[in-house]
Amino acid sequence: MNHHRLRALLLGILIGASHSSFAETPPPVAPFDAITWKATLKRKPSTGLRMGAFRVRFERTTLDDVRRAASVGEIAHRGDAGESAYWLCYTNLAPTQAERVWIVAHGEMGGPEHYVTNISAELLPNGNATADCPALPNNLKPLSLDNHLWLGASEGAAPAKLGAPSYQKGAWRSYDFQGKVPGNCEGGGFDLLAWLLLHFQNGRVNSLQVGQVTSC
Repeated sequence: MNHHRLRALLLGILIGASHSSFAETPPPVAPFDAITWKATLKRKPSTGLRMGAFRVRFERTTLDDVRRAASVGEIAHRGDAGESAYWLCYTNLAPTQAERVWIVAHGEMGGPEHYVTNISAELLPNGNATADCPALPNNLKPLSLDNHLWLGASEGAAPAKLGAPSYQKGAWRSYDFQGKVPGNCEGGGFDLLAWLLLHFQNGRVNSLQVGQVTSC
């Protein structure tokens, strides 16, 4: 898969679940109308999410794995084929802040098993749990990416861990990696794309979108 096709696929994954007609709380809308910049990172910005002792690993952990670990939550769905997405939504009622997190499997790239392909999270001023985004159980706390970045991180934390962003616009920073992994695919293996999008408010991360897809 060439660079432009893979970037277009990423855009579809980011926006695929953003306009649900029946889910009360779908994942956030993608911050960019198009993704045209070059992936500049030398390694993946993240491989998944830490939920207490439980690990969500992109393209390895399924939505059912997460739901079993949480013992709460319902998988929501919208769209078809490349526009399809499945997700779980939870509300983390932390001592100092409320957070909402969406764990998403792209309908096509996540396969019939619904492997997790991306995660979104944002701070909730005065937020509460809802029927479709229930309270996260204590055994799945605290939350953080495997690189230890998370909501509330300072503006200097990401560059310290990852280097310069691949792209920057307004309050958004995008950290992107593109590489090859072994596989039976033309061009020397499978294409892998990993991304981390951070939004800053008052010098702290208040929203993020992170994920990974592997494709021929």
